[in-house]
Amino acid sequence: MRKFRITLFILIGILCLTALTYAAIPRVINYQGRLTDKDDNPLTGNFLVTFRFYDMEKDGLSIWEEGHILNIKNGLFNVLMGSVKPLEIDFNKDLWFGMEVASDGEMTPRIKLASSVYALNAKSIDMINSSQLLRNDIDSVMSGSLTLRKDLILKGDTTGPSKIVLADIQGRVYYLWVDTLGNLRLKNGSPVSDLDGSVIIKEKSGRLSMRFMQSITLLLLLIAVFILVLILYSSKKK
Repeated sequence: MRKFRITLFILIGILCLTALTYAAIPRVINYQGRLTDKDDNPLTGNFLVTFRFYDMEKDGLSIWEEGHILNIKNGLFNVLMGSVKPLEIDFNKDLWFGMEVASDGEMTPRIKLASSVYALNAKSIDMINSSQLLRNDIDSVMSGSLTLRKDLILKGDTTGPSKIVLADIQGRVYYLWVDTLGNLRLKNGSPVSDLDGSVIIKEKSGRLSMRFMQSITLLLLLIAVFILVLILYSSKKK
């Protein structure tokens, strides 16, 4: 027979600590409750209390477990779950909470987590799934179309201009950017410098690109050869 039971279950909420740059935000759950014995007498003293999370209501193995030695007074206790073992759990699905005092066996039934805990990983914003949101602190992947009602502004830094990366179904990658001369450039594959790639729109005050000059020269040469052939052909007919 179990000696203990919990008579009060309160999820206070989530305490998000300050995160280091490019690091996952530390997450803890502030949990308070009141423990009594089988005769409903409040407990007092130090007790080992184990907290667990499950992805099913009954049976199964816990996906997270953490033990605390709690100093309980008049049955009341307070604990920060996740302060010992990180809460590396997918809160974007249904989860159940279990609790065990000493070796008395886990209390039943397990309790399904409330919405306040799911603030660790908001499932949707205006019916948009969290996996569809774009972030600027990490590389983001989004499926579907992105429609902007205003301008999309890309600004480079000291390492070079910002680039738009396009990829086709065959895996070929193209880079599009504005170089330091104001020319719009396109390159198949990663450019090795700011002036790498082909100029597709030229700034008026800039110089003509070498590739453009080569193309014009070849075209003029072909025209000259064609005119020379016509002259020779006309001379033979005379």
